[in-house]
Amino acid sequence: MLIKLKINNYALIDSLEISFKKGMTSITGETGAGKSIILGGLSMVLGSRVDNSKIINKQEKCFVEASFDLTDLDIKDYFTKNDLDYDQITIIRREVNQSGKSRAFINDTPVKLDQLSELTNNLIDVHSQFNNLSILDSDFIFLILDSLSENQSLIRDFHNNFKSLKILQKKLEEKISLRDKLNSDLDYNRFLLDEFNELEFNNINLDEIQDKIKEADNLDQIKEVLVTTINHLNSEDIGVLDKLQEINKFLNKLSNSSDRINIINSRIEIAIEELNAISSDSESILSDIEDGFENIEDLRNIQDKIYSLQNKHRVNKVEDLLEIKNDIESKISVHNDIDSDIIEIENKISSLNLSLMSDASIIHKKRESVISDFEKLMNKNLIELGMEKSGVKIDLTKSEDIQKNGISIGKFLFKSNKGSIYSELKDIASGGEISRIMLSIKSIISKYTKLASIVFDEIDTGISGLVSSKVGELMKYMSENMQVIVITHTAQVASKGDFHFKVFKREQNDKVITDIKLLSDKERVNEIAEMLSGDKSNKSANELANELLN
Repeated sequence: MLIKLKINNYALIDSLEISFKKGMTSITGETGAGKSIILGGLSMVLGSRVDNSKIINKQEKCFVEASFDLTDLDIKDYFTKNDLDYDQITIIRREVNQSGKSRAFINDTPVKLDQLSELTNNLIDVHSQFNNLSILDSDFIFLILDSLSENQSLIRDFHNNFKSLKILQKKLEEKISLRDKLNSDLDYNRFLLDEFNELEFNNINLDEIQDKIKEADNLDQIKEVLVTTINHLNSEDIGVLDKLQEINKFLNKLSNSSDRINIINSRIEIAIEELNAISSDSESILSDIEDGFENIEDLRNIQDKIYSLQNKHRVNKVEDLLEIKNDIESKISVHNDIDSDIIEIENKISSLNLSLMSDASIIHKKRESVISDFEKLMNKNLIELGMEKSGVKIDLTKSEDIQKNGISIGKFLFKSNKGSIYSELKDIASGGEISRIMLSIKSIISKYTKLASIVFDEIDTGISGLVSSKVGELMKYMSENMQVIVITHTAQVASKGDFHFKVFKREQNDKVITDIKLLSDKERVNEIAEMLSGDKSNKSANELANELLN
């Protein structure tokens, strides 16, 4: 349950701290005093959107902090799943800095907003007049019936499987769409691959091919130069190598005469070795170009095909062409495998549909089993809430198709007068009737849910007198099983609270701020009297206030 709420620098609140206890707590105050501001602060720390216009002082940080006692709640799994420290007294904090950026914390650990909301949805329910409209949503019927029939575990598994079904169906659509596209591209991709397969890319060295073609284009000159080079190096008459070897012999004879001569001789020997290598390489090149001349046209064809593919695919490197070839092969391979993928997904969808239909049938039967009890409890509550001539029914039928809530189709039926026919609630119920119906529903499902706290924000608007008293009694009854916090303008409702806070405005440092105080017994009599008559000194109002409180 909520045990403490701190609000700092939010709208008209400078700094405020409220402590709550078990039972029913009433919060009252004049219109405009700031009750909705306190509720706005609570909603912010529970995960709602931050309204930066509510932060008046932009020079200071705004924060709201709520402390919850988790003793009676079994939610340790949430903390384990989100890698958070579990504390029996858990503190939730929301901060908004000067730039308007908000951060959320659970026990001082930063968390994302969806993580915060997941936790707070299990801690407290904030119900306002606006929330009454949720009863007009057919999904709300399933929330009621599943709470009463203890379907939650089944529903959780069903929702997970239904989500998996939707993912598979989307995947199937994508696969079929891809297959259609691949079918239209298949012939063209095969044509492209045939062009690539005319070349053995793994054995192609374009630079080497280009060099050989250049050699072929200058074949006569290269041969002439190579022959001349070989002759000059090896000719018996003028061969450079013979002359150098002759010099080397002479120098060897002087090897013991001078170190400097030996150095010159070593250099001569290196030159002889290098010139021998040049002669050998020249003979090798000459032999290659003479033997390979007949293959030059094949090399020209390879070069032309490479250039053509580069232009066609707008790339400059053979490596890029190889990547394109691999991509085309991959597309053709995917096409060959996609039919088996589609069959596999279709089988999974079929199996999941069977499982979902089985679970949905069980869920539907359990929902049907609690309708009668729910209707009896509801109609009993409505009589106590001054709607003795009214009645509610739930019309539950089966659909042929599986929906997110199973195979159930639900309608909330209502009649406002004895003898009238039942019609859909959304078509005939007034705002006041919807408020009382929703309150009755909340009182019933509160016994079946593990929610620790509920906040009612002026849900009693538009009712008065004996009905107000009955509404207050119903809230009081709910507070036996959970903490109930009621923001109200109605004296009869406020008087049922175990504790009573008053919200008021006061001046501080030349500005108006919102504050709150816990009323003593005497102050509470005055507040109830003022709510009844507008004058806390009115004797009859004071007597009635005492009567309501006692």
